[in-house]
Amino acid sequence: MYSRGSEWREWDLHIHSPASFHWNGERFGTDKARNDQLIDEMIWALNDASPTAFGLMDYWTFDGWFALKARQVQPAAPVLMKTIFPGIELRLAAPMEGRLNAHVLFSNEISDQHLRDFLSRLKLELINQPLSRDALIEYARYAGIDKLAKHGFEKSKVASDDAEAFIAGCKIAEVNVDSYKEAIRLVPGARATGFMPFSTNDGLDTVNWTNHYAYTLGLFESSPIFETRSPDLWAAFCGVETESNKKWLGNFQAALKGIPRLAVSGSDAHCFRGNGTNDKRGYGDFPSGKRTWIKTDPTWKGLLQALREPAKRSFLGERPPKLERINQHKTFYMDRIRVDKAPDSTLADTWLHGTEIPLNPDLIAIIGNKG
Repeated sequence: MYSRGSEWREWDLHIHSPASFHWNGERFGTDKARNDQLIDEMIWALNDASPTAFGLMDYWTFDGWFALKARQVQPAAPVLMKTIFPGIELRLAAPMEGRLNAHVLFSNEISDQHLRDFLSRLKLELINQPLSRDALIEYARYAGIDKLAKHGFEKSKVASDDAEAFIAGCKIAEVNVDSYKEAIRLVPGARATGFMPFSTNDGLDTVNWTNHYAYTLGLFESSPIFETRSPDLWAAFCGVETESNKKWLGNFQAALKGIPRLAVSGSDAHCFRGNGTNDKRGYGDFPSGKRTWIKTDPTWKGLLQALREPAKRSFLGERPPKLERINQHKTFYMDRIRVDKAPDSTLADTWLHGTEIPLNPDLIAIIGNKG
């Protein structure tokens, strides 16, 4: 399917759908026909966006992924031209002010049942119940007046209105961190990977490492992917020294046990299409030009390969240096080779006639005097 071998492509591994409780647009409702229209709008937006691969990170649920899968097999649905990986965004109980977000990214070949099994292994703090819509409602009703008021909710309305209680639960619930790590570990077939925000909103860098060393290290060890928009932090996760990170790179890599991590920047899009500003980002609208480029096939196996070699296979910025070099010296690079039989040939043999080989600019060697 990808005949050139590994190529640099844009990846946006942090987007949302109308299934997210925090969505800047019309959310899914009870009208199936209207929901299908929203999914079609989603597919068109994905196809129009520049990234080749996306990670669907709805809060607390896989409903957006399930809806997208169901729509794709219907005859009237638009054809999805991009690779989409299911994912989820959660909030972990953490020793810090504010909140700590966490993600999990899954193979697009994982079964629906394994995703549901994953949810059932997550335990909500306070009530010690598996994550579900009902559990989020119960969590909100268990919370005190002061906690609800801090987030703009009235205890009486939460107690009497399931919809209000659900939204409140989505905003205040926290997952037990040990259940989060264990749920990832138990996904079969290496089809899930931890994905922690680091220097982005509500990321791990807000936890005081000195005071909570074991907690922080535990999440470092369970997270092959981190989210940041800093090129120096990208380099630090990859184990690459820069002028800005050289003073602390050794300690940073020691915390990672010397194992490189893939650092990415996602759009965190809460709408299909943005307006060109950081205040309203759509699919593929990376903030501050910090695009994520990964040099691999847009598949789960390709992503796993990038996790092993993040320094060679990832880049944060407008364009990787190799693509800039190709763009500036196009005559130095061959795009493809095509073999056609000469029209005036008298030979009956066709041999390689009609053969076309796309070439990868990083994997080309022409060897002569061998024929």
